[in-house]
Amino acid sequence: MKIHLLFSGVALLALATPTLAQDTPQSFPDSSGLDVPVEDAVPAEAAPPASTGDPVLDRLNALETRIHQLEARNAELEAANAEVTTRVQKVEVRAATAVQSGPAPTFADVGGNFTFKPRGTFQLDYAAYNGRRGGYDFSNGTDIRRARFGFDGTAYKKWKWRIEAEYVKGVVNLLDAYVQYPLTPKLTVTVGQHKTPYGLEANTSDAFNSFLERGMANVAFGAIGAERRVGASLGYASDHLYANVGIFGAGETVGRNSTTPDEGWGFNGRVVWEPIVDTDKLVHFGVSGYRATNFAANGVTIEDRPGTRIDGGRIVSVAITGTAPANGPQTGAKAATFLGAETALVYGPFSVQGEYGRVSLDRFGTAPTLEFDGFYVFGSWFLTGESRAFKGGSADRVKPFNDFDPSAGKWGAVELLVRYDQLDLTERELSPLARKATSWTGGINWYLNPNTKFIVNYIRFSGQNSPLYVQSTPAVGTGARTAKGDVFQTRLQFDF
Repeated sequence: MKIHLLFSGVALLALATPTLAQDTPQSFPDSSGLDVPVEDAVPAEAAPPASTGDPVLDRLNALETRIHQLEARNAELEAANAEVTTRVQKVEVRAATAVQSGPAPTFADVGGNFTFKPRGTFQLDYAAYNGRRGGYDFSNGTDIRRARFGFDGTAYKKWKWRIEAEYVKGVVNLLDAYVQYPLTPKLTVTVGQHKTPYGLEANTSDAFNSFLERGMANVAFGAIGAERRVGASLGYASDHLYANVGIFGAGETVGRNSTTPDEGWGFNGRVVWEPIVDTDKLVHFGVSGYRATNFAANGVTIEDRPGTRIDGGRIVSVAITGTAPANGPQTGAKAATFLGAETALVYGPFSVQGEYGRVSLDRFGTAPTLEFDGFYVFGSWFLTGESRAFKGGSADRVKPFNDFDPSAGKWGAVELLVRYDQLDLTERELSPLARKATSWTGGINWYLNPNTKFIVNYIRFSGQNSPLYVQSTPAVGTGARTAKGDVFQTRLQFDF
């Protein structure tokens, strides 16, 4: 009987020993000649089995105890590994779904190679008009000034892209559709439809400008050879100097057929120097210009409205039309050159800003060059102490010290503004009549939070020989054909 037990124990030892040797990284021989695994993490409370007096049984009992210890340790390691895996998965999910907080979160893969972020702007306006002179019947009412929606993103970490469309007056147009690539930390190339380098207000987001509408000259001259166009540009950015230059065609709305001319094109550039840039102090100077040519139908129309868009009446307008060569001597405008200057100063809650621009139109043949100019200047004061912010050479988002929360006694930020705006289209080569528009605007901006604001503008305007003068009785005397009026307009805006 003892012989059979002895052979059985030897067989069990022969089977158990190799398995243990494979499952453990280190072993050492004890006095019995069996390999016992080294386990640093063996539970301290594990006690050896009581001796039976039989060496073989005692050894089998010891091996069984060791197996139970290893099974317990293996279970602990598996649990720890599962916990780590769960944590990693949670981190990956967070990284992939909300790497940046805000009204519109940024989505990204775990490595940050690709990102995706929705963007948009909604502006709801109301305007009431008072025609003081000229007989034009203004249209009061509400309007969705603009509703934009699009996406920003990155690809392969370095490539940036944007696509965005806009709904205005019942029509949807494509605004931005471009890609960017950083050649160096300071140089970036952009290709596609994007904003041309042109002026301070024009290169500032419409959601960040201080008034309901940009200055009249800014809009009128920008329509000739700036705004958003298809092209390629190179941008330079440092702490105090920003420069952009590019070559552009026309906007994406241009149609092509056998009767239309080739696409217009031009060069645009802008340089900005900010010698002082601080959280509440700024000194900003800039110049910009463009050269545009090959206009559709050999002509351009320069015009704008008096700082409001709900009614479509133009306060001043000049059309330079052309004749095709097949119908006689070619006339009209063949090229335009614009030069502009800009400045902004911020000191605590106070700021001033202004722009001046002058455009020259070259005509065909011996017709003399035409020149027009305009400017605006405005002042701003935050009653609640905030400062206007700038970034990358343009105005940036205002962030109130306290977001609107009446239950906590917080009311957001309040800004008071006043602006003088002028667009002079008088040109004696075209007409002896003066064509000049001016306006004064008083404004209140209430920033409920960084993404929501309420705007109130009161505009008092005047236009000499204006399309808004529609009275049938012929006027006599200097300035007798001047249209005058007032606008009270509000806007609720949300952007993200």
